[in-house]
Amino acid sequence: MSFELVALKNAVDLTDVAVLLGVKPKDLSYALYIQPSSAKYRAFEIPKKGGGFRLITAPEPRLRSIQRRLADLLLTIQQELEVQRTKSKGIVAAHGFKKSLSIITNARCHRGKSFVFNGDLKDFFPSMNFGRVYGFFLKNRDFELHPKVATVLAQIACFENRLPQGSPCSPVISNFIAGILDRHLSKLAAENRCTYTRYADDLTFSTNEAIFPEQVARLVRGANDKWVAGYELAGRVARSGFQINELKTRLQYRNSRQDVTGLVVNEKLNVPSEYYKLARAMCHHLFKDGTAFRTIDGIKIPVSDERVRGILSHIHHVRTSQGGPKHPPGDPKAPGHQKLYRRFLDYVSFFGHQQPTIICEGKTDNVYIKTAMQMLAPKFPDLVEVAGNKFDLKVKFFKYGRASAQIQNLGGGSGALKTLLMEYEKRLKGFAGTASQPVIMVLDVDKGTTQIWSEISKILGTAVAGHGPDPFYHVRNNLYVVPIPAKPGVETCIEDLFDAKTLAIPHDGKVFDKESDKDKPGTYSKNTFANQVVRENRHSIDFSGFEPLLEAINAAIKNYSTKVAAMTA
Repeated sequence: MSFELVALKNAVDLTDVAVLLGVKPKDLSYALYIQPSSAKYRAFEIPKKGGGFRLITAPEPRLRSIQRRLADLLLTIQQELEVQRTKSKGIVAAHGFKKSLSIITNARCHRGKSFVFNGDLKDFFPSMNFGRVYGFFLKNRDFELHPKVATVLAQIACFENRLPQGSPCSPVISNFIAGILDRHLSKLAAENRCTYTRYADDLTFSTNEAIFPEQVARLVRGANDKWVAGYELAGRVARSGFQINELKTRLQYRNSRQDVTGLVVNEKLNVPSEYYKLARAMCHHLFKDGTAFRTIDGIKIPVSDERVRGILSHIHHVRTSQGGPKHPPGDPKAPGHQKLYRRFLDYVSFFGHQQPTIICEGKTDNVYIKTAMQMLAPKFPDLVEVAGNKFDLKVKFFKYGRASAQIQNLGGGSGALKTLLMEYEKRLKGFAGTASQPVIMVLDVDKGTTQIWSEISKILGTAVAGHGPDPFYHVRNNLYVVPIPAKPGVETCIEDLFDAKTLAIPHDGKVFDKESDKDKPGTYSKNTFANQVVRENRHSIDFSGFEPLLEAINAAIKNYSTKVAAMTA
C-alpha cells in the first residue's frame, strides 16, 4: 500500500486533507464553504466531433489548483494499485487519463481482429453524482475513508451534484468509479474470448472468433440493420451504474475499415486516410494563401496554426509508434507525413509568424534576453509594452523542444544553426508571398561559432566575424544575424553582457561556471544561472550590458520593415 493511500486512510477531517494536498486548511475551507458557488466555475461549450456541443465547466484558478493537487494524489494511488493488479491479472482495461497510456495503447489492443465492436457510455461524467463519489471513497475496499474525509473529497470534486467536465480531478475519479464496470466487462470479454478496453466513455470489444458473441453485441434487423449491445453487456453496464448509448454502437468487420478511438486498427495502427488528406489540404492552403481552412457544407472555416500543429503532431506520433526505421530530420527518404510536419514547422517558425522571431543558440539565451527586455522596457518600447506590472513582448522567441529537434533538426547549439543558415532559402522555397516579419539569429562571437561566421561570410561574399562595427547582418530572405556586441579580437559570449557582480552571485554555496551545462560539485550551470539567479533576482541585476544587443535587434527589425514596405509599395 502506498504512503499516499495510508495517509489518506488515516485522515479524519478537512485539516488532514489540506495537509495531504499541501494547502492551508483555511484556504481549502474558503474554496469549499465560503466562496460563492457562482464564482467557482465558468461554463462554456465546445463542438462535439459527431455534432452538437459539450458543456465544459472549468474551475477558477484557486479551486483548480486544489483539484490538481487532489488529482496528482489520486493518480499516484491509482498507479500503485494498478501495478498490484496487473501483477496478478496481467491486463489494463482503462487507457484514458493515465500516464504512459493513450488512444494509441487502447487501439493497439484491437489490432488485426476479425470483429471490433464499439460502444459509448451515455452521460459519462454527469452520471457520477456527489453521492456516488462520496460512496466510492467511503465504501470501496481500497479506500474505506473516514466519512468526513470522503465528504471533503466529494466536495472538492463535484459541482452541482456531479463531476464537472473541466475539472482536473474528474478523469481520475471517473476511472476509479468505473473500475467496477471494467472488472465486470473484462470478465464478460474473457468468457466470450474477446479483448476489452475502455478509453473514458468509449468501450471496445474485439475478437478473432468466427461469429461475434451475442452476449456482447446483437444484430437488430429492420429497415436499417443495426448492431446494439447484447443483453448481457447492457445488463452488466446498468448494474455498474452506467447506460449504453444505443445511438453510438457499431460492429466493424475485418474486410472494412476498423477504427478504435479514432485510429485505424485493421493491420497496423494508423490515422484514417481522410484525416491525413485533410492535414495536407490545410497545409496547402496555409502555404499558398497564408491561412489554413477546412470546407464544411461548402463553407470555408479557418483553422488556427495551433490546430494544424496538433493534427500533424498526432499523425506523426501515431505513425511512428509502430517502430520501424527512423529518419533523421531532412532525410529525403523520410515518409510524407514527416516531410509535411517539417515544412509546416518551418512555415510557422520562419515565414508565417506574426511577430519578429529571435532564435538563439540555446534555451538559456532566451531567458537572458527576455528578462533584459522586461527590465529595460522603458528604453525599448518597440520591443516590449508595459501595462501595469505586466510585460507584453512584441517579439517571440523560437522554442526548442522535442518537435524542433526531431523534425526541424533544431535542438540548440551552433551546429544546428549553421545548418539552418545553409538550408534557409531552400526551406522557405514555395511559400507564397513575402514573410512579413524577420527572423533574427543571435550569435556569440567565440570559437564555438567560428564555422557559422565562416558560412555567413560565404553567403554575404565578404569576410565577417562578428567583431566589426555592423550591429546586424541581413543574410538572406528575412533572416538576420545579430552578434553579441564584442570588442575587436575578443571572444564574447552572451553571459559576458552581465557585470562581474552578477556573474559572482553564489547559489547553494556554488559559483557560476559559464562553460558548463550541468551543475557540478562546487559550480552551477548556465541553466541554473538563467532560471534561478537571473530570473529570480532580475529586479536587482544590472542589465545595462544588454542595451547594445537590444538596440541591434531593434535596428534589424526596423531594417526589414523598411525592406517589406519598399517591396509592397
